[in-house]
Amino acid sequence: MMKFRYIAGGLLLAGCTITLSGCSDDDEYSAATGNIITTIETGDAVVTAVSAELKGKVLDLSKQNSDAYSVGVVYGENPDPTTAGTKTAGSIDSTGTVTTQLKGLTKGHTYYYSTYATLQGIVTKYGEVKSFVATDAKIATIGATDITATKATLGAQTQGLDGIMIEGESEMNYGFKISTDKAHLSDGYDYPIVASSNHVSKSVQGLLPGTTYYYTSYFQLGDGYVYGDTLSFTTAQQEMPYVDLGLSVLWAQYNLGAEAEEESGVHLGYGDLTGSNVSTYLTDYSVATDIAGTDQDILHQIDIDGDALMQSALPTQEQMAELVSGTTQKEETVNGVNGVRFTSKSNGNSIFIPYGGYRDGQSIVGEGAQGLLWSGSIYAPATDYSQTLNITNGAASTGVSKRSLGLAIRSVRRSPELSVDNSKLVIGDLENNGRIRVEIYNQYGSTANHPGITPSMIKFSKNMAITFTIKGLHDNYKNGTNDGHSNIAGLEYASASWSPSRWSSLTGDKYDANVTGDGTYTVWMETSSAAEGAAVFCVDINNLANDVADVSKVSVEINSIKFDIDPLYVMDYSNTVFINKDGDNTNGRIEIYNEYGSTKSAGVNASSLSFEGNMIVNFTITGIDGNLKSNASNAYRTRTFLCSSKLE
Repeated sequence: MMKFRYIAGGLLLAGCTITLSGCSDDDEYSAATGNIITTIETGDAVVTAVSAELKGKVLDLSKQNSDAYSVGVVYGENPDPTTAGTKTAGSIDSTGTVTTQLKGLTKGHTYYYSTYATLQGIVTKYGEVKSFVATDAKIATIGATDITATKATLGAQTQGLDGIMIEGESEMNYGFKISTDKAHLSDGYDYPIVASSNHVSKSVQGLLPGTTYYYTSYFQLGDGYVYGDTLSFTTAQQEMPYVDLGLSVLWAQYNLGAEAEEESGVHLGYGDLTGSNVSTYLTDYSVATDIAGTDQDILHQIDIDGDALMQSALPTQEQMAELVSGTTQKEETVNGVNGVRFTSKSNGNSIFIPYGGYRDGQSIVGEGAQGLLWSGSIYAPATDYSQTLNITNGAASTGVSKRSLGLAIRSVRRSPELSVDNSKLVIGDLENNGRIRVEIYNQYGSTANHPGITPSMIKFSKNMAITFTIKGLHDNYKNGTNDGHSNIAGLEYASASWSPSRWSSLTGDKYDANVTGDGTYTVWMETSSAAEGAAVFCVDINNLANDVADVSKVSVEINSIKFDIDPLYVMDYSNTVFINKDGDNTNGRIEIYNEYGSTKSAGVNASSLSFEGNMIVNFTITGIDGNLKSNASNAYRTRTFLCSSKLE
């Protein structure tokens, strides 16, 4: 009797065909497993004298029922365990990692092993054959030394290698594994060493600043590993220096994980927040979106900004393209390292990016000839890739790279202060309304084609403050006096999209300044939404053109334009007064606000004052030197008087 057994392989064996060739009592099967098992790899072994833990990789069984397959290791003392070995079942996790435990081994014996996967108990596939030696030799991990923000020296000492290694003669394979994730230390960065000594050390670099790392030492017998204890260390904090290239953002002077411009720094996969993922599988890199400036940006986790007001971020693809177009590039060698010097076309400042190569798994590729750096922008047409900066042969271009590759990172940061070319300001009664206007930029004015700023560099999400110095008012008022004058200055601003904006009503609110003569003043604005660029950017001073005799004598310089700063910096001291305290002709008072005094209407906005704990007032007083009476004490002390609106 001929027997035909059909296997319904639609779910398990994709693309399965049934082939009959002649008649036989034997079952005939044709199982197409290629569409199911795409990868089977034999991993490393962690060994003792009598046991071993073996790792492997099988992809992709994630869509199969667990009773439809089995995984594990086949092993034995025969060099080909797939034909004469013992199968031991293992477990598989969601990433395809297979873990198998072996027990009852014999010390000093060599074992051969291979990862396997069996489908429906019928078809078995094997990985490559590897080997290990069961041993009770040990290695002790030594505490890290010479720790900086991006570097550390690791050490280890072995014992029990007698008969295996002769000190100073035979060589052993040692190494260290390091990771920010203690639970996955065995999958972290591997630093192998070949040495003929029982004591080894390794200087590692390209670490993330301010980060805790776990590390262990090992030695290798065949494909088996003996590990030492797991220790940890924390790298020092680092404040990254930034360079103004005259572009929309500042560029870091070094790569992330570097302390000098010629160092390559870290090589990270796209969106890797651990800083130690060396997998080559895209499935281990789940982020496939734009990440610049988001919580998925590694620079939002690593603090390299110190006390800076702005936070570092990955550059966007547009910012990388701007770097290429806004600079000249030239191949250069710095301390023996080749790379590309990017020199600003507008201000001559420059940064150097080394040919640091890229990482593929544990291997660095192209070092010395090429550099690849991540942007924080996904490549939308094919999200297995993200957009990059590629440097080679003294040139730079934008491109794409697979997200599982490890690339360098050069961070960017918005400037908290915008530089101004004061020679390009336009000042005067520009709208014939009696106001003095200081035109910084106006897309409808003369500064549109000759601006003193780069409008695209205006970016803020909280506030913007403009401090300016005005001269030419002294002895220039029409009434012939220099006292008692008051002209309100305010900010007139609209972003490139016209929202958000600030149009001062020039009534003297907390955002305005009271111009009382030659001096330095601050006007500012707040916003609840992000502002970028400018359509109009001016400072108006109400009625000043009507009050002065000669407008042409009035000059203004912008001292600073600052973004998203602490509000204490925008305190307008022009609204304070120095008076005689209580009319006693003895004590002076710096009056900031007094609801019973002249500063009730012209002082600071007291309603915005809110604090818990201490309040500190810093002030500078001038006009004392050379102005004291002959019988003056020359010694004075200050006291602060504060009473809340509830008189508490």
